[in-house]
Amino acid sequence: MTAHDDAIEQFNHGEQEAGIQAAVRDIDAHPHDASRYSVLATMLITVRAYDQATTLITRALGLFPDNPELRYSWGLLAYTQQDLQDALARLLPLTSGPAAASGSLRADADYMVALCYNDLGQSARALAFAMTAHDLNPSARDAVVLMANILLALGEFKAAVDALEPYLDQNDAHIDFAYGMALTASGRDGSAYLDAAKQADPAAFANQSSQIHDIARFLKLGQTDTEDSQDA
Repeated sequence: MTAHDDAIEQFNHGEQEAGIQAAVRDIDAHPHDASRYSVLATMLITVRAYDQATTLITRALGLFPDNPELRYSWGLLAYTQQDLQDALARLLPLTSGPAAASGSLRADADYMVALCYNDLGQSARALAFAMTAHDLNPSARDAVVLMANILLALGEFKAAVDALEPYLDQNDAHIDFAYGMALTASGRDGSAYLDAAKQADPAAFANQSSQIHDIARFLKLGQTDTEDSQDA
């Protein structure tokens, strides 16, 4: 195992400080490798060490101004601080044009742009980028869940169900939750999938459970509006 791999493994296994220190030593040993800076930047962003991440990325971009991994980290830093317009300005060039990233990084950039637009309430734009991220990397569960959630917000319940159905064998709590929500919204029984999501990840379910009430309220209002129009 290389020092680079060791740093990542330590960080991913909960030894965050040790992983960060190992990544710093890795940069010292390979100061001309942009990917080393990107790895450390991601670690610092993850632990919310935003000032240190800003200093590192600024330094690294001075050395490697056109490196797509570093520019992605720069956009990710802005997003995690909810500087959404800055995040878009940094990430959008990675999704098209001469500065576009390639491979999985391009898919990641499209996904992050979708998150930005979704947080800004621009659902149609968010959906377009989420669908592109999904097309570029169909195995990425986060992209299909985001796509389904945006479709739900737009009232496209059947489309959300159809998007999620191919992923139901993944035993993924987020997919089960989104699928249960989509079924419920379309007037079908989604309780089995919601229960499975709750058992698999109770904390995530608790954070997302308000969406169930929002959809139930939406459907109730829709029925009331229909009844009112019929009475009229």
